[in-house]
Amino acid sequence: MAEHDDAPPIRASNADREAVAAHLAAALAEGRLTPQEAEERLAACHAARYQRDLATLTKDLPRPAPVAKPAPTRSPWLTAPLIAHAGVASLLSVLLVAVWAVLPHVPADIDPGRHGDGPPFQADFFWPAFPIFWLAVSVLIHAAVRLNRSRTD
Repeated sequence: MAEHDDAPPIRASNADREAVAAHLAAALAEGRLTPQEAEERLAACHAARYQRDLATLTKDLPRPAPVAKPAPTRSPWLTAPLIAHAGVASLLSVLLVAVWAVLPHVPADIDPGRHGDGPPFQADFFWPAFPIFWLAVSVLIHAAVRLNRSRTD
């Protein structure tokens, strides 16, 4: 939007001055301004009160190229398949522990076989540790493969 002559001037902020000073420094580095011209314009930049004063300092200079923001960094090995694998392994582990907790327990010195017509008794050891161990190993191997691939890419 162009400013109207009758519109009140807008005061320049420190951020506005810093942006113009960076633009002038870039123009000096590119050879578009002599050191003396850059010094004069920088002094005028720091003394400017209004945005229109700042605009006149860079009117004859090309606009600087927009700076591309870097993409947010994310671990290349922490991917959706690995997260899903860990989630399924965790869910299965919880289900195994729940099954173990629901089944009846008997002391280890009693035969864990069938006693009459009743259900088989569960021995008094934590059997879900074995499948949970292998589920954890599978997730760790998956993570190691992903990490190795991300290092070689």
